[in-house]
Amino acid sequence: MIRRLILILLFVSVTGAVASGAGLWAWKLGLDDLAQSGRASLTLASDRLVRQLERFRELPVLLADHPLLLAEARGAPGTDRAAEASRVLESVADLTGALEIWLVDAAGQVRAGSSLATASGTRPRNLANQPDFRRAMTGALGYYHAQPGADAERGFFFSAPVRDARGTPAGAVMVKVDLEALESEWRGDPGILFFTDVNGVVFLANRDPLLLRVDGDLSAVRAPVARLQQYPVTALKPWFEISTSVRFGHELWRIDAPAAADLPQQALHLEQPLPLIAMRGRILIDTRPATVQAWLWGGLAAALMGMLALAMLALWERRRALSVRLETEERANAELERRVADRTSELVRTNDVLRQEVADRKAAEDALRRAQADLVQAGKLAALGQLSAGISHELNQPLAAIHSYAENAEILMARDRTAEVRENLSLIVQLSDRMARIIRNLRAFSRKEGEPATVVVLNGVVDDALALVRPRFDKEGVAVDWMPPAGDVLVHGGGVRLQQVVLNLLTNAADAMRGQAKRTIHIRIETFADRTELQVRDSGPGLQDADRIFEPFYTTKSAPGGEGMGLGLSISYGIVQSFGGDIRGENVEGGGALFRVILTPVDRSVAA
Repeated sequence: MIRRLILILLFVSVTGAVASGAGLWAWKLGLDDLAQSGRASLTLASDRLVRQLERFRELPVLLADHPLLLAEARGAPGTDRAAEASRVLESVADLTGALEIWLVDAAGQVRAGSSLATASGTRPRNLANQPDFRRAMTGALGYYHAQPGADAERGFFFSAPVRDARGTPAGAVMVKVDLEALESEWRGDPGILFFTDVNGVVFLANRDPLLLRVDGDLSAVRAPVARLQQYPVTALKPWFEISTSVRFGHELWRIDAPAAADLPQQALHLEQPLPLIAMRGRILIDTRPATVQAWLWGGLAAALMGMLALAMLALWERRRALSVRLETEERANAELERRVADRTSELVRTNDVLRQEVADRKAAEDALRRAQADLVQAGKLAALGQLSAGISHELNQPLAAIHSYAENAEILMARDRTAEVRENLSLIVQLSDRMARIIRNLRAFSRKEGEPATVVVLNGVVDDALALVRPRFDKEGVAVDWMPPAGDVLVHGGGVRLQQVVLNLLTNAADAMRGQAKRTIHIRIETFADRTELQVRDSGPGLQDADRIFEPFYTTKSAPGGEGMGLGLSISYGIVQSFGGDIRGENVEGGGALFRVILTPVDRSVAA
């Protein structure tokens, strides 16, 4: 019993220590986060204030050189010049957003002002004692901030000297900047932003109860303020009762203020100097979020310790039942091993079946590939059969010519006309070369090509295909518009198979134009960065069903004699696909069909 009580007390002590440590750590992290966000807000507000004031710093300097203001300040004769100067200043104030702009003479009297452009405008008091004016009269740019009276508006003042003809200050241009627009942007900030001058007087704030409060000895501030008429002395108020402390490197304020002041009871205080405007930017951030976070983390740590105790109790209970479970698991493992052995033998049998199916599928693919190759070869032979009449005529002509030239040569030799005999022999050689070229193209086209794709000269393939169909085209009156490129176009493919594709496209184009008045085939090669296109366009009626043209046995030909089995384009499609390319057919505007053979280009440096 005593041992259990000691364990409980020890656990409670450890839980309290852990919860306290977690709470303090959470409070530190919370204060760090508040300080980081507070510094960002203070820096943003300070930078915006300085930037807004910097907009107006050079304005009086620019206005000091205005001819009208110079004339008025120097007292040159003129008709109603002060009123005109006031209208100019009013226009500039409207454009720049300045609250007031005044032209002040050397005695501190306002000669013209943006508020004096209308009859209802009020002329301000004498400004001779204002520090920014006194500095301007020394020839420098003056800066000052003040609330001249209880009913006056707070403002920042910038003053620049207006010089006479000798360069001596004859007056000053003073610009007063409105603060309401600046403060209105800070109203929604959760932090309490305020800016104090060198005397500790709050001049700007996003909480009105802070304005003109003195962070310091109020009695010591009243004398210089009264002398400079910077603030209404009666409007100055003492600072709230505060006590300061430092926690984790952060300055904390405990504030005793009325509820109307809208100030937190405890706040994080941050500040930074603003030497450009002789002020200090400060911010108070409520620490309640960090306090709530500390309590939350402390409670969570205590809850986790409680859960740990429950887990340890459950673990002890579990250990007692573990021995029973081990025996049960051993029996289950034995049963599982038996099932695994059975399943393994079944998987072995299934694997053997799958291996046989893979072998059968591979054999079927090999058979299909051989059948496709035979079909391609049959297509080539069928094409040769269709071209045989024209080719026979193309061979008979040079044979007859060779026979005639040979007979003539025999006669000419008998007459000792050797020059003409030499000319006949030259013609016989040319005709023999022509026949050899035709036979070479036929032999290359008819052979089986089983080699993998290599580098092919595409324009050479087109020339060879045209040589085969030229006799038929000449006989049927088919014109060919072929513009070969300047140099060789290299693509990835097979020469013979690619020649069959071109031959199929040319013969299909000629068949499609039967009965047409104009029968022209246009052939172009277009090169792009990622592809090379061979384009074959005819002047026929176009494609009736463009989506089905590459299907096997699909044809629109109805010529007698078994012509038009519908395999030409299907074979061509398979050939181009085997090269990693594509073939597409479409109708073109104005009539006719366009086939584009898309192939992979080969760089000349790689080919070399």
